Amino acid sequence: MSSFEELHTELTDKEKQLFSRTVNLLLARTYLVYERQEDRRHYRFVEKHLGLFRHYLEIARWSIHLVKQYGVIQCYNMDERNRRNFTLQETIFLFILRLLYDEKRRDLRLTQQVLVTGQEIQEKYLALQIKNRLPAREVMQRILKMFSSFSLLDLKRSHWREPDAVYVLYPSLLLVLSTGDLESLADWLKERTDTVETGIDAVDNSYATETETDAIDDINYEEDDDNSR
Repeated sequence: MSSFEELHTELTDKEKQLFSRTVNLLLARTYLVYERQEDRRHYRFVEKHLGLFRHYLEIARWSIHLVKQYGVIQCYNMDERNRRNFTLQETIFLFILRLLYDEKRRDLRLTQQVLVTGQEIQEKYLALQIKNRLPAREVMQRILKMFSSFSLLDLKRSHWREPDAVYVLYPSLLLVLSTGDLESLADWLKERTDTVETGIDAVDNSYATETETDAIDDINYEEDDDNSR
């Protein structure tokens, strides 16, 4: 098996520059998605030189996986560092996007994009009955932009905060929340709904779900501080 030095030496100067950019991009985003235009060049480069990336990242205790079924490359820390803690609002939106992805995908061919509107996201949010009203548009915009930075979605038309905005959802959502995570999270959110309906004023930050990410490796559900916005 070739070493990192041997594999790296075989690259051209241009490829070495691309290697450096791709490593930094992967560590920042957690995912590279073939379907995403701005990720595609880096995805193909990692796919071609997967052994090189594995050798390099393993030195720093990082692992990289190519999930060809979804067209997604995933990177995470073996020691479970660099975790991203989500607030309750962020968790709800992630749950909604995962549900919408599954619903939309059933009616599409494999080559078609999964598209949702801001209106559909808002309607699903209200249907969960976790909170009595929608969050401010600025909050929704901030959360969706944050998910975009992890290659989970992109804005396709209109503006981030508008109900008529159209978003493309990526299969990386299937990795950040597995089917088991989705079911556990659904049960936890239902418990919160039941608590609200009975008038109990309770705060529960204890629920956590193991996910297949690094920058967003564990989801710890924290209460939002509405007064901080």
